Amino acid sequence: MTKTYATLFLCFLSFLVPAQQSSGPGALPDSYYRNSLTVIFVDNAGEKNWAAVKEKIPEMQFSDKFDNHNLETLFLRRGLRVESEQTSEVAETFRNELIREDIARKVIAKWYNRQEDGSMDMELVHHRGRFAATDADFVVASSTTRGEAALQDLGNKLVNKSFVLILNLSDILSMDIPKNEELKGWKADVKGYLYRIDFDDEVRHAFYETWIYDDDSPKEKERKRAAFMELDIPLNFVTSVSVSINSTQTRRFGTKSQEELLVELLDKSLQETIYNLEREVDEFKVVTHLYGRRPLRAKIGLKEGLRTDIRFFVYEHVYNQRTNSVRAVRRGVIRAGARSDIHDNRHEAWGDMGTSKFYQVSGRRLREGYTLLQKNDLGMEILLGGAFGEIGGGYARLDLRTGRVTGVKALFVYVEGGVDGGDYGVPLYDGLDDEFFTFLRFGGGIAKGFHLTRNTEFRPYLGVGLENASSDTHTEELELTAYYFKVGANLALNVAHNFQLVVGAGSYSFVTEAEDQNEELYGNWDELFEGRSGASVLAGVKIMF
Repeated sequence: MTKTYATLFLCFLSFLVPAQQSSGPGALPDSYYRNSLTVIFVDNAGEKNWAAVKEKIPEMQFSDKFDNHNLETLFLRRGLRVESEQTSEVAETFRNELIREDIARKVIAKWYNRQEDGSMDMELVHHRGRFAATDADFVVASSTTRGEAALQDLGNKLVNKSFVLILNLSDILSMDIPKNEELKGWKADVKGYLYRIDFDDEVRHAFYETWIYDDDSPKEKERKRAAFMELDIPLNFVTSVSVSINSTQTRRFGTKSQEELLVELLDKSLQETIYNLEREVDEFKVVTHLYGRRPLRAKIGLKEGLRTDIRFFVYEHVYNQRTNSVRAVRRGVIRAGARSDIHDNRHEAWGDMGTSKFYQVSGRRLREGYTLLQKNDLGMEILLGGAFGEIGGGYARLDLRTGRVTGVKALFVYVEGGVDGGDYGVPLYDGLDDEFFTFLRFGGGIAKGFHLTRNTEFRPYLGVGLENASSDTHTEELELTAYYFKVGANLALNVAHNFQLVVGAGSYSFVTEAEDQNEELYGNWDELFEGRSGASVLAGVKIMF
């Protein structure tokens, strides 16, 4: 009994002393600890394909980044009607439903393993405290007389990091339909609504007043059980995000079944919602320190949800003697390395947690001890410029990072487009052998980035495309098309971490004959349009989002 009182007293004291935070302009959080997440789905009974989706929801994979705090039910009340399409009103409707279902109290009850008779214990709180502890926490705790108990008490701080996420899936489409002979799998739109349980000092104190002890009288136990049910535990809306997801494969080469692809779709619904929430919610952003420089390393890994190419800003805390203040100054940008570079740290700390490797994409030379702050981006890059050569003109390209899916760092898929025109002697009609043609081309492929220095990147690529030539200088409009194969490389120089100057070179090789809209062939493309193949150089600018 004495031990129980002592534990509760120390837990309470730990929250009377606020955690130290940086203050002033450019302030950064000085620590990151795991959040718990309770995921609940809207039971969209009227949604097409919902029955198949609902059956597979229990099989979905939870995020390594959060403590799994799911309750017995994974669904809101069936038939819940939302009368408005306004995000704020929908969020309030869901919040009222969470209150009606007493979700906040159920979340707290799970933290303290509350039983039907009202008894509670600290087992889960202590376990999560030990699991969330970092090597630094372990070293500090080991130097005190309390030792492991100090790590266990860390779990009390995590209770106030309890979040509830409502996922609303809509427009669920199956690719397994008779008219679709190319793809199999699923597509859907997902909207996530995030809420936070406010278990502040006032609520915590009221909660401790409901703790039942063995030597409490039956009357006192009944009073405390009733008091627990009367606790007012605030549940506040944080934000919402929307994302479109798909899990598809080609029928010819895909090896997964429709059911497997459906579970994958559900996994993505949670992963991509969390990724977008990490861009907006400060508590979800990992904060740590640069542990090593050659290679760049930090003591985070799978336990923090780290995946290939996730972006971090690197800050130095600079002291200004004139103003007697400290502010965080960004010194660089780094990204998580390949899947094999990310450490599996999903275990309790013992002083040597291990490190994950990173690579630098922008900035100056970095030093150990600099602060890393997670800054998720869209993984999207837009290149605009001009091409010069036989195939030239205006040029645009969109590159998308694939690292979070493939586990390969700086691997991209891209789509490109270009437009130009010129006079060509093309004897297609009697008496007409010279006319102006407009050329449109569209293509796509894969590209791999290699960072030669901290601020330069070499990116070779390989792709295929289609060029269309059209002319309307005669009475009958003419359109010809042919497919090309393209190989090349671009060199990018940072102006800022998200803005680059780009030069490059590529070579076009046409692999099909020119064909008109009636499928009539006209011969080789580079013979019909003399010299229109081979090398082309590029200059432009790139914006990264």
